[in-house]
Amino acid sequence: MSDAELDAFEDAVDDLGERVSEVLAAGTDQAPDEIEAEVDGLQMPDPLDDRAVDE
Repeated sequence: MSDAELDAFEDAVDDLGERVSEVLAAGTDQAPDEIEAEVDGLQMPDPLDDRAVDE
């Protein structure tokens, strides 16, 4: 994948995230920016760590 293709993909993912936040914010008292900030604050698992999660 070229740098240009990667940039285009990242832009598309960012746009999708914004659209999802707008849909989730519809009918609530939160703004899309607030939802995006909350999502950004979530701890994300390491996709390269394939160990089972302790339950």
